[in-house]
Amino acid sequence: MKKVISAILFMTALFSFNASASLIGDDIFIACTQSSGSPDPACEGLGLVPATVTNNVEYPDFFNFQNSISIDVLANSIEVAFENGPYCGWFTCDGQGFLQFYLTDLDWISMPTSFISSLDVVTNMTGVLTSFGPDSVSFSLPETQVTNDMFLTINLITAAIPEPSVFLVLLMLIIGSTAYRMKKQW
Repeated sequence: MKKVISAILFMTALFSFNASASLIGDDIFIACTQSSGSPDPACEGLGLVPATVTNNVEYPDFFNFQNSISIDVLANSIEVAFENGPYCGWFTCDGQGFLQFYLTDLDWISMPTSFISSLDVVTNMTGVLTSFGPDSVSFSLPETQVTNDMFLTINLITAAIPEPSVFLVLLMLIIGSTAYRMKKQW
């Protein structure tokens, strides 16, 4: 019985394993939408903007407005920084909507079987919304006045899909321990 419990615990640990995968070298895309209907839309018409994840900032001064916002994709996190505030700019400052960003095609170079399993969001802004898929992250910034001390960091928590041989070993371990237990009872 102890072996069966050990096998179950091992399998649980295997599936909840947080991998330290890296996005460095990956080709990614960002898209943006603005929900408030601002008279000066900043996102519409940009489409998918490509970048390759390196040690440099992938999307510096995204709106070409006095370094208003930069989006940096790191090995396993996304950092959003604001400069030269306070300003409204593409933010309407009246809280009518969100500025939504979608980062897609996030493929783990060092561990290709890894996928995003959760996010750890660190920010001093209120009203930020985040979501994720296996290879994508979206975040929505509330339309508010921006100051240069605001920040948003999204840490990507990954999990790895085990190789098929791991499943075979686990299956053999469970069958063997069950057979041993049944033989012992006879």
